[in-house]
Amino acid sequence: MPFATKAIRDRARRRIAHRVRAGEPCAFCGQPIDLTLDYPHPQSFVVDHATPTSLGGSDRYDQLRPAHNSCNRQRSALPDGTVRRNSGALG
Repeated sequence: MPFATKAIRDRARRRIAHRVRAGEPCAFCGQPIDLTLDYPHPQSFVVDHATPTSLGGSDRYDQLRPAHNSCNRQRSALPDGTVRRNSGALG
């Protein structure tokens, strides 16, 4: 499970979303992220772990970055390329 608890996930989403509102783009494509798009829209906001938790990554703030759902899915460590809702999607 990418985030240990719902509280940790929700806090991370809020903190990273604040960075997006301040102008930080998608970590992969460099394009702006529209926070009004609901998950699972391809361009919706998700929180990406720089090092996937499945490969030993953590939920530390410095390991989290904003991404589009589709960009994060392309990078996914899961064999089917899915991004779980628990990955940090808003909504």
